[in-house]
Amino acid sequence: MDIAKPTFWTKWRQLAAPSLFFLGVICYEELFLKLYCFRSLTVAGVFFTCLFTLPAAMLLGLLCGGVSPRLGRILLPACTGLVSLWIGSQLVYYHLFKTFLSIFSLTKMVMVAKSFGEMAVGNVLASWFPILAMCVPTILSIVLRTRLIPDRDGGVPQEGHPLLRWAAMAAAAQLISMGLVLLCGGGTLSLRYIYYRAATPELEVQNFGVFTQTRLELSRVLFGIKPDSPDLSGEPAPDKAPPDLEPTLPPDDDPPPGGSVFRPETIPGYHTLPISFDALIDSEEDEGLKQAHQWFSQRIPAPENLWTGYFEGKNLIWIVAEGFSTLAMDPQRTPTLWKLSHQGFVFDNFYTPLWGVSTSDGEYVTTTGLIPKSGVWSYSLSSENYMPFALGNQFRKEGYSTFAFHDYLYNYYDRDKSHPNMGYDYYALGQGLELEEVWPPSDLEMMEKIVPMFIHEDRFLVYCLTVSGHLTYTLDSNAMSARHWDTVADLPYSEEVRCYLACQMELELAMESLLSQLESAGRLKDTVIVLSADHYPYGLTDEQYSELAGHTVDPVFEIFKNTLILWSGDMEGAAVHVDKYCSSLDVMPTLSNLFGLDYDSRLIMGSDILSGDEPLVIFANYSFINGSGYYNSTLDQFTRWDGEESSPEEVAAMVAEVQNRVAYSATILDTDYYRLILDWAGMIGP
Repeated sequence: MDIAKPTFWTKWRQLAAPSLFFLGVICYEELFLKLYCFRSLTVAGVFFTCLFTLPAAMLLGLLCGGVSPRLGRILLPACTGLVSLWIGSQLVYYHLFKTFLSIFSLTKMVMVAKSFGEMAVGNVLASWFPILAMCVPTILSIVLRTRLIPDRDGGVPQEGHPLLRWAAMAAAAQLISMGLVLLCGGGTLSLRYIYYRAATPELEVQNFGVFTQTRLELSRVLFGIKPDSPDLSGEPAPDKAPPDLEPTLPPDDDPPPGGSVFRPETIPGYHTLPISFDALIDSEEDEGLKQAHQWFSQRIPAPENLWTGYFEGKNLIWIVAEGFSTLAMDPQRTPTLWKLSHQGFVFDNFYTPLWGVSTSDGEYVTTTGLIPKSGVWSYSLSSENYMPFALGNQFRKEGYSTFAFHDYLYNYYDRDKSHPNMGYDYYALGQGLELEEVWPPSDLEMMEKIVPMFIHEDRFLVYCLTVSGHLTYTLDSNAMSARHWDTVADLPYSEEVRCYLACQMELELAMESLLSQLESAGRLKDTVIVLSADHYPYGLTDEQYSELAGHTVDPVFEIFKNTLILWSGDMEGAAVHVDKYCSSLDVMPTLSNLFGLDYDSRLIMGSDILSGDEPLVIFANYSFINGSGYYNSTLDQFTRWDGEESSPEEVAAMVAEVQNRVAYSATILDTDYYRLILDWAGMIGP
């Protein structure tokens, strides 16, 4: 009697059946997430998401099918549940925060859960439909576990399973997927560029899925972000300065011995420090740092301008306001904010992009002029670094008393480490500041308590992070919305929109109190007030935000347009309109110039808004706005303001500039770059 040879299916079924199940589960949940979060699918996104899912599914199938049937039937629903939990949590997190949850943030979830656990539970319950959709595969895995992992018959003993070959096949599938991405180099921000070079979680999820985005994020955290190679063919930075500025430069027609081009350490009329990048390049052995030195050395430094030192010697109160938006202001309802935003400097095209760690990253961008690194808490990590350009450190050198205040938990996002490192005496709930125990706490109460702490100092810098505008925007969950409901009850908006406007009334009252106290103390005329948002109010849906705006808001650019208040008591009644495109990344260098501080503009990714620098507004997904037009990274499309066409080379250069600013911001954070080069230059004291 002939014994039939085992077929492919009978030979591999123990691994293939659970692998196919996981392939179906992950593809289903990944595509559901794309539709729910982005409301669209692309052919490339579906193809590569499914393709990159295959090796992960094969490994999960190996894990469940390569063990005893009894154990495999336990592992199958357990692994399915973990897969659904991760993808489902990303779906809910994005729906709530308009960004994806990073692995680094996951390690800090105990802190987050203690603070926002109740709010998170409420939003999870509100997201019952997608959560139910994510639960279906786990239920199926329980029902089908016996069919997917049957008892083995005698013809296929467990020890005969080619486990190593199955793992090799999974690795081959991964390599093939990566190879196919290498072939997709068309366009400026190509799939190849997104996968291998960029740091854009949103685009990674859209094109490759959550699993691949998580792996790429881990790679960035462990190994950094690879920048584009700097263009070393150009002339030295001084020669590339705009000709109408006529900087005073030494002649370079007589090079020093050795024949190298003379590159001065400081450039008169420009914001630079005495850093010899040529010497740094010559002495550097680490290729990554050498490339960084080369890139920074070629950046055009910001020139001094008519506004340099305009506020020198004045006091500064610098506020980052939670969830603040231009649309929250009204001349009758919020007269103080309206006055401050329509006098002094008025920035007609100011944006507050949303970054991965929302408020903390919004703070980091605003106060450092650097782009946060994807996947980590950049402000927290910066607490170990030398931050010489932080205004707290800068003003403290000038003899100012420097304070930072926050009306929430003192150690949230590790601010008890980062803010003292930025040069501030730091006060918050649990550390020198006591407020009524409500959620969110009162900005007005904070302002009434903190102003007496600094008002009589000779000169002061005060940095303040508010919290009254925090989501969620309902009467039950937001004490500030309930407190000011009467002021908005008759407005023609949905309840959530009115709750948002109501909670922002607390910021209005806080600013009114601040001005009143400054005026009573005789300090208003010599004090500068700066206010911008950490991010737009993403606690409102796009539809609710459009309702408030009165039209459908463009979610790529317009939704991030906001207000920057830059006002001084002696500018009351005057307005200086600035129509230059700018963002929160530019606030710190702008203030550094206005207060006449010493800094090196080549080492900061933002630029002085009042200078002649080329405008550049960078968004988290690599979309950007500059003086020539705007680039939509999702569509890989650059549109010029003048309607003309830009060459692919021009657009590629623009995108490369954005990529380099992102990458070298990460280099500054990862390598403590300011300490490295300034210590080398002998500019750090003992």
